[in-house]
Amino acid sequence: MKEQYDVVIVGAGPSGASAALYFKRTNVKVLLVDKAIFPRDKVCGDGIPLKTFNLIEELGIQEGDLFNHGYKIQQLRVYSPHNKITVYGNIHPDASTKSGCIPRLNFDNILFEHATSVVDDFYVGFRLIKIGDYTDGGRELVFKELKTEKIYTTRANLLVGADGANSLVARYIGLRHHVDKDYFDGLRRYFESSREFYPSIHLFYDLRTIPGYVWIFPVSPYKANVGIMTTKQTLKQQGKNLKELFIEVLETNAAIQDILRDSRPVGRFRGAPLVLGTLPGKRIADGILLIGDAAGFINPITGGGIYYGILSAKYAAIFGSEAIKTLDTSVKSLQKYESWWRKTILPGFYYSDWLKRKFESPKFITWFLNQCSKNRFFANFFISIYGRPLSKFAFVHPKFWYQIFFQR
Repeated sequence: MKEQYDVVIVGAGPSGASAALYFKRTNVKVLLVDKAIFPRDKVCGDGIPLKTFNLIEELGIQEGDLFNHGYKIQQLRVYSPHNKITVYGNIHPDASTKSGCIPRLNFDNILFEHATSVVDDFYVGFRLIKIGDYTDGGRELVFKELKTEKIYTTRANLLVGADGANSLVARYIGLRHHVDKDYFDGLRRYFESSREFYPSIHLFYDLRTIPGYVWIFPVSPYKANVGIMTTKQTLKQQGKNLKELFIEVLETNAAIQDILRDSRPVGRFRGAPLVLGTLPGKRIADGILLIGDAAGFINPITGGGIYYGILSAKYAAIFGSEAIKTLDTSVKSLQKYESWWRKTILPGFYYSDWLKRKFESPKFITWFLNQCSKNRFFANFFISIYGRPLSKFAFVHPKFWYQIFFQR
């Protein structure tokens, strides 16, 4: 590990690996570090939306390479509490439903290998244990090699925190707090089937899980990622922990039972917290930028974060490299990044959070999703909030309502 880098990226998942690729395009010196040894698994639904593939192709990674390990999806099916179904996509998938499911074990490793082929240095099995004060335009960083417990020290003009939901970097700048409304708890398990899964994503809004849902995401014709996300408040109301609630819904929801009737679970349950985009606080500090899950860039209604992770990596590199080249990585110089995400990403999170709060009502969610199943206006309204980033004044823009009324 060298004494000095322009950028040190902590976390080599999709956000961190993408940041490394974007930063290297600006000819800065990059160190990429992760505590895990790749390839490594990651708790996620494994769903990758179309807009994410568009970003990945910018990085020189071909869609075909990714789908050597995944399953192309043609349809999204949303189930109301009474199992009324709204179908999106069908034969001609639109931008919100045309997607794929790729196990994170494979997806993350492809991005990681591309990133490590271009960065100046990378270290795996190393944990960040200390962040020094901001002095002379940078910070001292202390890492521990987990296998040997040897200590390494370097200095970065800019530290990019891409270290996930339990981010040390986010805690250091004071972003994390414990207000339940800004978190989901997630749990998943893989299932293998003797019967081929249709290439469709399934979302089940069971009254026991709202405002969250149970999902079935096929990652191959005969294997699916099956999971649940919900709030701590819901778990308190149900009097169960997440695993108990998940098993109960799997065993008693008729629509889920039908899809999984020829399936068996493989592997163990794995869980993780989801830090939602409504989490208040800045994503910058002197010499520090946060991206992806570390920044809480997760949609409050979908639980999805990969797209926002890669998008934030792109703009972190744009504004971060600009700051590095002006020899000023102070919080004032990094304010462009803070302004960008608040203008571009945050408004859509607020709309999603509004719908999430509405979905806490059993009466509302039952009525609304039943309407979606038979009325295209409601169906289009739901998918516009669910599937696409929205601008601050989307609800007062004629174009938004034109698409709601006339989109087929």
